[in-house]
This record gives sequence, structure tokens and C-alpha cells, in this order.
Amino acid sequence: MKSRKVMAILCAALMVAGMVVGCGENSKESGSRQPDEPDIANEAIANDSGEDKAVQNQSEVEEIVFATPISKTVDMKPIEDEMNRIIEPKINVRVHIEGISMANYTNQIGLMQSGGEQLDAMGFLGTYSEWLANNQLMCLDEYMDTYGAGIREAVGDEFLLATSNNGSVYAIPTYNGYAMVMNIVLRKDLIEELNLPVEQLKLAKNFDEYCENLDLLTEMFAAIKAAHPEYVCLVPSETVPNSLKFTTVPFVDRLNDGNGVLMIGEEDTVSNLYESEEYARLLDYAYEWNQAGYILEDATTTQESANTYIQNGRSTGYFIVGEEGQAEQITTATGVEVEAYKLVQPFITTNTVCGMGFAVSATSEHPEAAVKFLNEMYTNPDVVNLLAWGIEGTHYEVKSDGTIDFPKGVDANTTTYGLNMDWYFGNQFLTYIWGEGRDTTIYERLNANNKNAQKTPVMGFSYDSTRVSTQLAGISNVINEYRPGLECGSLDPKTELPKFIEALNAAGMQEVIEEKQAQLDTWKEANR
Repeated sequence: MKSRKVMAILCAALMVAGMVVGCGENSKESGSRQPDEPDIANEAIANDSGEDKAVQNQSEVEEIVFATPISKTVDMKPIEDEMNRIIEPKINVRVHIEGISMANYTNQIGLMQSGGEQLDAMGFLGTYSEWLANNQLMCLDEYMDTYGAGIREAVGDEFLLATSNNGSVYAIPTYNGYAMVMNIVLRKDLIEELNLPVEQLKLAKNFDEYCENLDLLTEMFAAIKAAHPEYVCLVPSETVPNSLKFTTVPFVDRLNDGNGVLMIGEEDTVSNLYESEEYARLLDYAYEWNQAGYILEDATTTQESANTYIQNGRSTGYFIVGEEGQAEQITTATGVEVEAYKLVQPFITTNTVCGMGFAVSATSEHPEAAVKFLNEMYTNPDVVNLLAWGIEGTHYEVKSDGTIDFPKGVDANTTTYGLNMDWYFGNQFLTYIWGEGRDTTIYERLNANNKNAQKTPVMGFSYDSTRVSTQLAGISNVINEYRPGLECGSLDPKTELPKFIEALNAAGMQEVIEEKQAQLDTWKEANR
């Protein structure tokens, strides 16, 4: 499952000088499966994929620090102990897991690196381009063949291009379903009570059809508000900057950071997304919904997750970018039954692939051990399921149909783990499916979606923002000032959008677009 996504992260202040240039959407959701399910793209991957030979002569165990964002505060020590029981005899590596809240994660990584703390393997959510530009990532080329052969086989060279620069691999994307689309999540009880016409929502093939879906949702929100004024219809699913997410223009390649994009039908020209008619039209919906009272009053400032609002009975839903199985994932995380409906046909971009994944810190003194550990995350079902679901018998149990669920006496409110992040850790195709009776073919559908989805014509292009880092820092400040109000509907776009565009241009948006255009032209010459 690919859920939430959900999640944007604070900028690493000391490392990034205020620049926010994340790669891709920070939220994806997809399904999961039991490890031995057939017909999966990586079913032939062996757990002893070459790196074991490289450690046979090692006598000392290397200790590494693995930092990862987590969706809620949990005690990672039992997970760490079980992890070491699994991997230490195999690869001579002992790992210390630093679980850091998503709201503080990017900032904490910057502090760890600048402060000289040990940091070896680390996850990322939407910050690949930023960290690459700030030299926070170690080049992995000399380690991949010896210690990361399983990673390469699992992910594939095509998708590793998304986290490469000048032909060198700097990170590893999470391996899951990449055909993510905008979804609306709604409480199931309200859909049934009010007979909401959700069956009329369609997989939009173009922008106008997407807006037809938003028109239909406007009618649904009005019905919900009239029947249940105690609820808000929508809460942000992205923070820092806060956004309702539906203002993400579909069928656009954001080219890493959204500062200069390729619009569909204009694949050779980098343009300013914020100046597009499509973006302005979506802001009109946000403002209309805010004025009607459908949006959380403090949407521009809240730091609570969208799921928290669902769980606490304060919201009826939110928009999220993701794949298959999101409703089940969110229901599991909140204890509230919801449904999720896709609103557009999928469009896979480099951002889609590199939006989340794992890397080795540029400050690491144990890169070989870090890659060995990451290799286990992409090839070893025991490791992936431990991080995704916790300890068998304590946090989950395997059911007769091969799915998993809570052990007797445990639920979403009482579990001591319950991160529900199978969509994130390494190779999701090796995880169990959560929920007895769930469709165990979900990964076959994810695989088919990946193959059949429309793809960007510049897959693998990732620009180097070094030359425009000063402009990007200024642009980040402007975005943080204007986007929350515009995309949560508290600012009138008729008066504030022109100010936003003017401020972006003053900060150097055109210089960024010109730099990105030049690099794209060069990339095309070398890759076509």
C-alpha cells in the first residue's frame, strides 16, 4: 500500500540554508503481499545476492547508525534488537536505528551531519534533490556491485536512473508501485449515510476531466457540511509548506523540485507552473471551498497528520497521492473505515520514483556496511517485514490465508509499533499484506500499473541545482510564505497569486528555469 504520503518534511536548516527543493511527491501508498506470492517482478531475487562472499573473511562486526523517518513515536529498541539478530550473523553488521518524527526529520539529519554525529544509512522523503545539491549523499558506485547487487536486481537500472547524477548512483528509490495518482479519501460511513455519488468519479484523462471530478466533490462536500457541521471535509495531507495536495496539477513532470516544469504537450519547454492557467484554476477551488467552510480553519499552520484528524473524528477526509490499497492502509492506521478513489490516470515521472528511498550519508565512515544493510532491506523479507510491521507475535500474526493482522488483544490504538509504513521500507514487494481476507493479487496490479502507465519522455533526468542554489533559497522562502494560504484556500488567488508570481520572479525563478532548460537540452542530446 502506498499511503499517505502524507508527508512533507522540514528543511535541514544548517545543511540547506533554507532551501527546499524536494524530489517528487512525498507521499505514496500501495499494496503489500506475502513474501512468497508468485508473479512478482523481483521474485527471483535471492537473499544471498553476492555480498555474503565479501564478508566471509571479516572477523569484526561493524556498527552503523540508520536514521529513518517514522510516522509516530515508538520504541525502536525491540525492532533494533530483532534486526541485529537477523543480520549480524549474515553480514557482520550491527545497526542502531534512529527513528525520527517526520516533522523533525530533515532538520535532524542536517544537524547530525553538521555536528559530526555518526550517521551511515538514512532514508529520505522528498529530499533527494536537496540532499544531492548539498553534498549530503555519498556516491554508491564503488559499493553497489560488491555489496548492493541485490538492490540493483530488485530495483532495476531504469529506476536507479531516477536517483543518479551524471551516470553515478547516489541513492536507492523505494521499490514499490510507481503509478501514483491523486486520490480523495472519505469516511465510509458518511458515503453510505448520505449516498454520496462516488461512483461518478472517473479516472481523468486530461485536466478538464480532473476539474469535473472536483466539481462533483464540491457537491459532496456541501452535502457533508449540511448534514454534519461538526466535521471539516478536508485537512492538509502535506505540511511545510501546508497543502491540500489536490492543487498539484496532473500530467506534469515537476523535474525534481517543481521550480520549472514540463507541461503535457510541451515536453521540450521548461515553464513556470505557478503561472499556468491550470494552477490558477485549482486555487479557485481551494478558495471556494475555504469560504464555504469545508477546509480546516488552521489548515495553513497545523502540524498534525491527516490521519490524526480522521482518527479523532474531526475530519471526513483528505486528498492523497498514491497507488493501490490506500483505503485499507488508512483504515488500519486510524481504526476508521475509509474509501479512497483515484481521480486521474497515472503519469510516472522521475519524481514519482525518487520521492522516497535510502542513501548513505556523505559523512559515513562505514559505507560498505551501510550498503550491506540496505541490500538486506531490498532482498530479505524478514528485514523488510520487521521494519514495516514489527515483530511477529507481538505486533502482528500471520493468518491462514497468508495475510497478517493484529494479534489477539491488540488493535490500532494499543499496538506498540503500528507504523504502517510498508510502502516505505526498501522493497515493499517483499512485505506481507495487512488485513485478513485482503486481495493477495494487489502486487500483480501494481506491477501492471507500472508497465501500463503513461511515463514522462525524460525519465531519468535530474538537474543539478548547484549553480542556482542562491535563487532556490529565495524561492523557497517565497513558496513557504504564499503556498500554504493559496493552496489551503485562505488567500484569494485573484489578488495574491499575482503577488506570489512576482515574488518568485524577483527571487530568481526565471534564472532557475533557464538553468534547468539548459541542462535538459544537454541531457536530451546525450540520451536520445
